[in-house]
Amino acid sequence: MCIGEAFVNRAVPENNLYWKNRTIYIPGAPGYYFMPIFTDLLYRCGADRNHLLSDHQFKLNELILHHAAMLEMEQCSWLQQATEVISLVKPVVKNAVLFKELNHYLIQDKPVALENKRWGTPYPSLNRADTYLLTLVTLDGEKFNLDLAIKGWYALMTYFLILDDLADIKEDLKHDADNIIRDAGITEQGMAGILEMINKSKEVMEIINPVMANRIDYRNSLINLPEIFRSIGYASPSER
Repeated sequence: MCIGEAFVNRAVPENNLYWKNRTIYIPGAPGYYFMPIFTDLLYRCGADRNHLLSDHQFKLNELILHHAAMLEMEQCSWLQQATEVISLVKPVVKNAVLFKELNHYLIQDKPVALENKRWGTPYPSLNRADTYLLTLVTLDGEKFNLDLAIKGWYALMTYFLILDDLADIKEDLKHDADNIIRDAGITEQGMAGILEMINKSKEVMEIINPVMANRIDYRNSLINLPEIFRSIGYASPSER
């Protein structure tokens, strides 16, 4: 079965906050269509497609996202969410070493990159979906390139979360919510840093999925960062 078809045909899970008030499984928003893209990425990295599209793997992913929605709705803290998801995943762990490594990273008050730089970015706002990485501990196989899959995750989610935060910056500033623009800094340096992260995402995707890399490149050409920064009250040195 095609990966896209499996997701499109999937029934909306009941009593799941992530799909609350949704009538289709993959609406047109990055928070949903990242799933088939990441599943395809894992397949390209050597993961078994039958496992990726199995009902039990879908249900595990959905439970993780239910708890992610609880965090988004401020029904729990990051640490509470991470602890709960770790408990959910524990019975189906196939890679115990990876599971232990991820636990060490996820059990923080806020997810920030550790010294080994394998997990996370320096910005908590770009790590807020990282409990989904626990799906990796259910995968095995000699052909699976775990390191490339991790790099692919951060390339994909950095791109999607930056897009989301660029669209939501005014509301996020108003409600004191996590946002990469605030994390990086509403400055020339912050603007340059965001552009560098998008370009890095494209570079990694060129290795795994050139079509996705082209999509990032095209979308980047449409983003007017100076205008977005001006819209939230930032003025460049030449405008002051």
